[in-house]
Amino acid sequence: MEMDAAEKGPLKRSLGPLGLTAVGVGLMLGAGKHHEKTWAISAYLSCFCYSEFAVDMPLAGAAYNYIAGTLGEFVAWVVVSNLLFEYILADAAVIRGFSPYFAVLLNLPGDFFLYNYTAGGTTYTIDWWAFGLTLAITAVLALGAKESTTANTIITIIHVVIMVFIIIAGFSKADRSNFEPFFPQDHPDQWKEIFNGACIAFFSYIGFDAVATAAEEVVDPSRAMPVGILGSMSIVSVIYVLMCVVLCLMVPRQHISKDATFAVAFEYVGLPWAKYVVALGALLGIVTGVMMGIYAPARILTSCCREGMLPPVMSWVGPRQTPWVATWIIGICVAVIALFTDFAHLTDMVSIGTLIVFWFVAVALIWRRMHVPGAPKTLLRWANQLLHLFAMIGFSLGFVLIWTLPIYNTVDGVEGKWKDQQYKWLIGLAVLCAATPLSMFLFCKPAYIPSGYKVPLYPLIPCASIFINTFLLGQLSMESYQRFGWWTLGVTLLYCVYGIFAAQVKDDKTQRRDGDPSKNDHDCELVAADCCRAAAGGSQGSCRCKVVGARDASLKVAELELAASDPCLLTADRVGSKVMIDMAAAAAVATAVARAPSDDSSAAGAT
Repeated sequence: MEMDAAEKGPLKRSLGPLGLTAVGVGLMLGAGKHHEKTWAISAYLSCFCYSEFAVDMPLAGAAYNYIAGTLGEFVAWVVVSNLLFEYILADAAVIRGFSPYFAVLLNLPGDFFLYNYTAGGTTYTIDWWAFGLTLAITAVLALGAKESTTANTIITIIHVVIMVFIIIAGFSKADRSNFEPFFPQDHPDQWKEIFNGACIAFFSYIGFDAVATAAEEVVDPSRAMPVGILGSMSIVSVIYVLMCVVLCLMVPRQHISKDATFAVAFEYVGLPWAKYVVALGALLGIVTGVMMGIYAPARILTSCCREGMLPPVMSWVGPRQTPWVATWIIGICVAVIALFTDFAHLTDMVSIGTLIVFWFVAVALIWRRMHVPGAPKTLLRWANQLLHLFAMIGFSLGFVLIWTLPIYNTVDGVEGKWKDQQYKWLIGLAVLCAATPLSMFLFCKPAYIPSGYKVPLYPLIPCASIFINTFLLGQLSMESYQRFGWWTLGVTLLYCVYGIFAAQVKDDKTQRRDGDPSKNDHDCELVAADCCRAAAGGSQGSCRCKVVGARDASLKVAELELAASDPCLLTADRVGSKVMIDMAAAAAVATAVARAPSDDSSAAGAT
């Protein structure tokens, strides 16, 4: 029973706004040390969507809980498993950069700490430093969230100071003539190349997803989550833009190095000593990037195990209230892969998982605002909601398909005719994409509005997020989609073999628990969301809600007035700080019922 309690119990709430911001900054600066030139607009739009979900559903797992609670556990599992795969690959790729930078700092050859091993005619580059450092970082994370985030905060602050120094030193050697021409004239498809580069480097902005995964460990989620998510994005975006500008001002574009970019740039302008500062900053960024890159997927993995997608032992929470087993699983996977493998050709695979998750989170937010399980609805309203959502998705896909077609193809043997038609189609689809959010605002009144943080300019921002993420997904290579397809097939088979049956066993246990009120009082303290009912005016047991969110005692469960009598709907003073009732779903149903025109006197409302 102690194992069960530890496995399903909540994580320790110990993080504040500063620690959360450092989580995002540490991961984004670390992951993006080679990718300063990134399109941040999509990430900003996704930040707003994440913030609303994170405040309303402060659970470890972030995107998994958001998608599972609205679009279903299978969709959530397929999408988030790709994100987990991406985290592991990206962490391994980032940690492989530690040895070369450390060698530069010691004024040694870049491959000094690497070992080449040949077997079967193939040469493998073994990196024991990457392996050992990953295990050391994992051990720090296993100590506790407060300890690891404190270390991350200190290292991140030092890293940011070094970045500021690099920016100032670079501007002292700036040459404005290097900005001319601003758009090179020797690349006819320059805009497509810009967007392709933005998509490839998109992982640089994954840090705010890591912030969202820490929601269950935040002292005051309603205040800290928006600050951590939006604050980290703002800080990193400013640093990236300034570093990109200073690099272009220091060095003509034809002399910008693909490897050790800033070290070579400072040597070019006569500051060779600055390469040591760059190397130190890179080392700190690698450490924080990998630390938070293991921290986040461990929480996602824990959430998947809680839902029965994977063996529950993997979600075991240790004595220090951290996901101990999940942390070591992720850390060991990263260490082993980094030991043997170089990821020079897997950048697209890293980006595709991020973009797909952000796309689904935006879709989930719109659907959650439109549709509340258990709330009164008509066929006309249902069709109207689906029409608008599918229209936004369809117009975005159409725009991307037209954009990606070759510009200089011929139609009826006339050179350039398709180019003119292409522009007309693009303009028309862009207008439709812009008009859809307006129509949604006028004709699709939301059934649920969060009481805490809300996405501003709804539905414009989530619709724009759908469009831009769809556009970026269209710029990825066919090879990346092939790898994505094989991985998706594998996790789908795993779901069919294990996940379905494990979820059914979990539901059976929940039903047995629902039938015995004496067990409910005990189990609600551990996993109250399993047996929470968001029934509005129905009899006991008429509706059992999906696990999509959680609240702590400070939100006063007793203030939610539902007509249903439910032993699992405990008041705050009965379970103290361990209450894990699905307040988001319950409040959504109650709000929707209260708004719906009905003569049923038993309809419930939320205070």
